[in-house]
Amino acid sequence: MSHAALQARSDQNSLSEGDVRAALRKQNPTASLGDVRTLARVMAAVWEVVAELPEAERREIAQGKDKLRVALLDAWRSRSVRPDHKSVEDPGGDVEFSRGTGLGERIRVAEGRKRLDRYAKARPLESWAGPTAGTGEIEETLGIPRSTLSSWQQNGSVIGLLRGERKRAYPLEQFVDARPLEGVADILKVTPDARSAWLWLRQPHGSLQHRLPLDVLKEGGREAVVRAAERDFV
Repeated sequence: MSHAALQARSDQNSLSEGDVRAALRKQNPTASLGDVRTLARVMAAVWEVVAELPEAERREIAQGKDKLRVALLDAWRSRSVRPDHKSVEDPGGDVEFSRGTGLGERIRVAEGRKRLDRYAKARPLESWAGPTAGTGEIEETLGIPRSTLSSWQQNGSVIGLLRGERKRAYPLEQFVDARPLEGVADILKVTPDARSAWLWLRQPHGSLQHRLPLDVLKEGGREAVVRAAERDFV
């Protein structure tokens, strides 16, 4: 079959990674975003190969799913022991097989928490979120009524971070001229929660020339930031 014919068939039977990701998230709402993205890439890659096969061969694969599973696993495992495979640790290409030490001793939950407490250090909210303020301070300094701020937070226009169990602290960088920064609401729609949204906005992003998405929003680059967020979270 010619390359043009294969391309036509592939176009007619295309299955984008985004389509797969959306379906997986719908069926597995509690799965982590990283797992969903990885599985979507694998499924889309397999589909691209299968879509180029004649219909008869596709039916044969569908009827022998167990054989397909074995073939895929064998192909992937053989990849690590190919004669031309060069490992980072061994320039000669030899593969050394070894077994780990396992999970170690089992301990009680209380003891596990004690050990975690030795490593985990509480961090002030401002250490990663930047300057924040409560409703009273924002009303006094920015002139935004508490009722208005509460309404913005409830309808997803601004980010309110929990401080303790009930109080909310609002990052001040999301306000411009006493109004929510345009684009923040779009990010809240695609991120899992307010904390994830604000963390993402304040970290350099490769597709934005390693700039902070928050800074790009302030300069009017809403579309570029929203596209980057959708690629990362949807």
